[in-house]
Amino acid sequence: MSIKGKVIKLSYKKSIRVTAGVMVVVFFVTMVLQSATLVAISRSNDKTEAAVNYLAENTEYVNKNRAERVIDYLETLVPEETLEDYYTLAGIHIAREEYAEALENIEKCIALYNNEGRELYLDLLLKRGCLLVMLKRYDEALKSLDMALAENPSAADVYLVKAQIYAERQNMEKLTECLKAYALMRPEDTVIRELLAQALFSEGDYEAATQQYEAILQTNPSAEIEYLYGLSAVRESDFAAAETALTSAISKDDSFDGIYYYRGVCRMSLGDYAGAVEDMTISIDRDDMVHASYYTRGICLLMNNEFEKGLADIQYAAGLSDDPEITKQAEEFLAQLEAAQSAEDVPAETVIPEETIQPEALLPPVEQSVQGKDKSSSNAE
Repeated sequence: MSIKGKVIKLSYKKSIRVTAGVMVVVFFVTMVLQSATLVAISRSNDKTEAAVNYLAENTEYVNKNRAERVIDYLETLVPEETLEDYYTLAGIHIAREEYAEALENIEKCIALYNNEGRELYLDLLLKRGCLLVMLKRYDEALKSLDMALAENPSAADVYLVKAQIYAERQNMEKLTECLKAYALMRPEDTVIRELLAQALFSEGDYEAATQQYEAILQTNPSAEIEYLYGLSAVRESDFAAAETALTSAISKDDSFDGIYYYRGVCRMSLGDYAGAVEDMTISIDRDDMVHASYYTRGICLLMNNEFEKGLADIQYAAGLSDDPEITKQAEEFLAQLEAAQSAEDVPAETVIPEETIQPEALLPPVEQSVQGKDKSSSNAE
């Protein structure tokens, strides 16, 4: 229902405020932070893949200078016969990113392996797994990686490469298992701990995700981690902690998507409606989560006894189509408000006819909705 058809007269403030209070509760059940978390497997801030990292870090040829590479290459011109020959040739192909050729030579190394050492065998199995990942032959890669784990259950890099496969397959349960195993072996790796927290968050285990962020904050209190911790705390309904973390993040870097919106959500839950209105206004001005921000600001304005402005925001949110869930919430609010006032036996003359709907000046400018349409629809999910 739209307020265009029937506009509730503002003199019935009790009904408006009671209904707004009910919708605050509904809001937290249906709307807060309904976003999926994308998890990228990485061992460094440049988001490179675990398999590529292992191959680069554990292939001697890749790290040699040009002269040394030339010597190695000349040595391969003679017929290859030994494990060492094939291993050197595999390294050359890896450096050239010729993964199929490198895999052929690693397979030959494994076939020639004759108890030359446990460390070498583990390296061959892991290299084979990494090369199979690069070729997107994931089932074969998992078999080789599991063989490597059977050889050495404490090989942390194996879990990281397996995690990369499960991330590609969007198998969040297996991904989380691998990241947990890796984090137990390498607790100092805060980058992977952050990825684990994201995976836990996307799986709905917000308590465990919050614990991971708390651990990271002890050693790396960056704006990004405070932002992510704040979002996780919101899902745990720890709005005071979330508001503190988001405020700290904003003081360092306020460029994160939805950061003012979610701090506004925290302030609304803590009863600071004026503060929430300020944050939602900033979010709208930044063209960030526009649809959700208008609706939420409208509720907060009503709770702050600014009825005319609040109803204008709710009306505007009900007229947008960026996010169907938010549109539905706004329409339900208007319907419940009308029903609540009807229950009080509101005389017919208290309903404003359609031709005298709220003045145009009270409505948010149309260009704001156009500018924020794409971003609000992508971020308000």
